[in-house]
Amino acid sequence: MNLDDIKLNCNASGYCLVVEGVMPYNTADGQLVLDTLCNKDAFALHEVVQCEPLEFVDSYVPTKYGIIFQEKIVLSPTDHTSAALNIKLLKTSQEFAQIEGMAPKYFRVDILDNGQPIYSQTGYNQITISHFMFRCN
Repeated sequence: MNLDDIKLNCNASGYCLVVEGVMPYNTADGQLVLDTLCNKDAFALHEVVQCEPLEFVDSYVPTKYGIIFQEKIVLSPTDHTSAALNIKLLKTSQEFAQIEGMAPKYFRVDILDNGQPIYSQTGYNQITISHFMFRCN
């Protein structure tokens, strides 16, 4: 990947640069080099240590309002939490595309902060949010 001449306009919320790899390919120390040039002395990159993926599977019955599931996410009170989410609709552990006659299902995922929507994405059968930063505040 080459990101020559990428320019970021400053805002109050800050930025997070995410470099994702495709497993099982790993890199050893020193194989990933980020060269940066900035006109500010205070510019710095901080490494964020990632954890192993966690798979959460459960069976849900939609409510009369069409809500499939609602889960509370508990975060660190002192550190921001970076997350990647993959939500897939299955029927008896099979993907809808593999079931004959099963039409794709359109659905929406909302992320709420104290009951207020802060992010929303829609898709058919599966939604992937490759990076979301849950702020500790």
